[in-house]
Amino acid sequence: MRCQLQQTSRTSLGSRSACQPQLSRKFAPTQPLSSTSRVVTQAGLFGLQFGGASATDVNSKKEELLAAIQPLQRGVSATEDDQKDVEQLIKKLEKVNPNPKSLASPLINGKWKLIYTTSQSILQSKRPAVLRPNGPIFQYIDAPNGKARNQESWPFFNSVAADLSPETNSRVGVQFTQFKIFGLLPITAPESAKGKLDTTFVDEELRISRGDKGNLFVLMMEDPSGKP
Repeated sequence: MRCQLQQTSRTSLGSRSACQPQLSRKFAPTQPLSSTSRVVTQAGLFGLQFGGASATDVNSKKEELLAAIQPLQRGVSATEDDQKDVEQLIKKLEKVNPNPKSLASPLINGKWKLIYTTSQSILQSKRPAVLRPNGPIFQYIDAPNGKARNQESWPFFNSVAADLSPETNSRVGVQFTQFKIFGLLPITAPESAKGKLDTTFVDEELRISRGDKGNLFVLMMEDPSGKP
């Protein structure tokens, strides 16, 4: 899934088109199946899967969420009703999270692209368009080494590095360590610059996280090999 979501403060992303992210599809094996495997596979055709939700069900919920957030300009243009609708769709996905122990999953690592958030500190939606982030925003995660970095692109290219400390199977404490202004000027972050981040859904394509201040973050995988 590599369709680029171009997000600006002035341009809507429009309705479903070639620009909308396309989710990969998993097909049944072509080799002859045992009678037991045949029962499991046939059950999957009807949206059932022993031990959890089917891939079809998960993909359907992902498609529904992506369709809802596509015209919202990363959240800048989202109304209260839009936010409520997205919240409900996210809760549906969280119930079928294939990797509830997200910190132990290698899928959490890499370069992620932010496609929706409710965080005003990121969106800056009350500022004039020229004074808020307009280009893509990325988050790099390296859970085994406890490192992360948030990176804006144009026009400011600000970034912030952070140390991660596991608190549960899915939640980390976040201690910001260094801000970099305009990609050049490093500033040591104060000890008070900290928070928590709970990853409530992750697979090879999509990640959903919740911050300790109630903010939502929806990200799409950009590069699994990306490092902070």
